[in-house]
Amino acid sequence: MIRPLALVLMLASAVHAQDLATEIRSVIDEYENAVRANTLKIINAPTEEEKNKYRQTIPSAAPCATKLMQIIKANADKPEVVPAVCWLVTGAASFPEGEEAKKMLATTYAGSAGIAATVRQLEYQGLFGEPAALAVLEKNKNREEIAAALYTLGAIHFKNFDASADRASAEASKPKCIDYFQRLNADYSDVVIQGFKLSDLAGKMLFEMTNLQAGSEAPEIEGKDKDGKPLKLSDYRGKHVIVIFWGGWCHACHGILPLMNETAAKFKDKPAAVLGVNTDIDVEAPKALTTYQVSFPNILDNTSSGPNTTLYNLRNFPTLYLIDPKGVILLKNASLDAMVARIEADLAK
Repeated sequence: MIRPLALVLMLASAVHAQDLATEIRSVIDEYENAVRANTLKIINAPTEEEKNKYRQTIPSAAPCATKLMQIIKANADKPEVVPAVCWLVTGAASFPEGEEAKKMLATTYAGSAGIAATVRQLEYQGLFGEPAALAVLEKNKNREEIAAALYTLGAIHFKNFDASADRASAEASKPKCIDYFQRLNADYSDVVIQGFKLSDLAGKMLFEMTNLQAGSEAPEIEGKDKDGKPLKLSDYRGKHVIVIFWGGWCHACHGILPLMNETAAKFKDKPAAVLGVNTDIDVEAPKALTTYQVSFPNILDNTSSGPNTTLYNLRNFPTLYLIDPKGVILLKNASLDAMVARIEADLAK
């Protein structure tokens, strides 16, 4: 039987926990609603000048970050502050509070439930996210959190292997990536976080590590062009091919498209070519090709998750590959200048 005083204390504790959770949510909502309101102003502004004006008034996360950290420190022993810690790790990563929250995640809150989604987001912080993920893996007993830590550690080392200019560091990351992903697939293959099955994501990275590196035979890219004619990468055997995955929706792609046109023209009468994989939806693709005056052939994938972009596990746009005349990958994610220089050097031989 619960004594009256104990019952009063339990009820008071529950009320305080609810108030704390409400306070945290209110601080976060205030900031996120301000960002949404400003975004709507950008979308609805009739001129580019007005859009730019609102782009300069996007609310800073700094006040929100400061308030949340104050709440966390005043209630450090309360599990209700975990969502605040998680928000700071992902929503304020570039602020001092975000860095401090990441350290808290690696210590005080490493064993907490409900942090799996945040742990998964640590993959985007690269090797800087590794200590926190390792701490969660060591201290947490919850299945989702363990799976998230294994996935994140594998993803961090995959990306370091795939993109690091320091090849010694990259090669050291390869066995670590394989080990973490194998452990994930062996014991947590069913875990789904934020709608994504982690073992499926890991499988794509393992495929990329094995099949989409310099020296590997490039998997076939095939589909139809804007006129509905079949087109595939193997049509270009005997030529160097620069493959660019792009879309009109991708602002980072716009600047490189004129350079790709110039490159296609440069190699017009030589055994080298440019091949695009366009990722706009079917009704937008012809517009994008016309708007950016694309002069080289394109396979239409019809979405940024189309069959070719999925096969090549695209994470960034634009992405460039250089394929040699035998269909082997020469360069991946290198600059266009580096690819042109490599083609010219090979042709000179």
